[in-house]
Amino acid sequence: MDHNPEIRQRLFEEFSQVVMTRGWRAVSCAEIATKADIDIKLAFLEYRDRYAYVSDLVRRIDEAMLESYDPDMGDEPARERLFDVIMARFDAMQGHRDLILELNKAARRDPMLGLHLLTLSRLTGEWFLDISRISPAGLSGMARSKGALLAYARAFSVWIGDDSADLAKTMATLDKFLKKGEKALHRAEKIACALPRMGKSCRKSRRRSRSGAGDDAVKDEPIVSEGPSVDGGSMAPMPS
Repeated sequence: MDHNPEIRQRLFEEFSQVVMTRGWRAVSCAEIATKADIDIKLAFLEYRDRYAYVSDLVRRIDEAMLESYDPDMGDEPARERLFDVIMARFDAMQGHRDLILELNKAARRDPMLGLHLLTLSRLTGEWFLDISRISPAGLSGMARSKGALLAYARAFSVWIGDDSADLAKTMATLDKFLKKGEKALHRAEKIACALPRMGKSCRKSRRRSRSGAGDDAVKDEPIVSEGPSVDGGSMAPMPS
């Protein structure tokens, strides 16, 4: 369905005013249409429920992020490309700062709003990797996507209170967690590469032991090939 940009803009502006002045709970699609002087049937075609307004907010931020991202970053290291993309998003969010802060507070008290925002953030994580030209394929890709969202979430918690013009605190936090994640992913990839070799070595050892065992071999005693122990602690994997 083709949207009407003028009607959509008037409705969105009214939605923003209601959220910032009266809160998320006061949002009524019918009331927004009335205050914007838009026929309710036409308003319904643009926004079928109040969550559609939230989705449109994220879409607007995504578009602004794409417009401000520098495509010449393609030759930079992956971590630098990802950093640039996420910071482009924070810059795009600045134009909707008050609305975002109100919705963020409301999500803590409204599980449905929180779930809706979480779903949208997962799509945003895929955008981060796609625009940064980082592969999302396989287990490593899944780790990269989750790591990108983790770094974004940590930086977002700082962005909430960062009222500086250059978002210096937000940038510092994002850079810190991207570096940590990069190191963690390198460790995880080394372990993933080592496991198949370890398994192959164990199988060869068992075959040699079975072929060389005599009748007097102790059958109840298994032969184990000991490999290096791996710390199973939590990690925050990030793109390399």
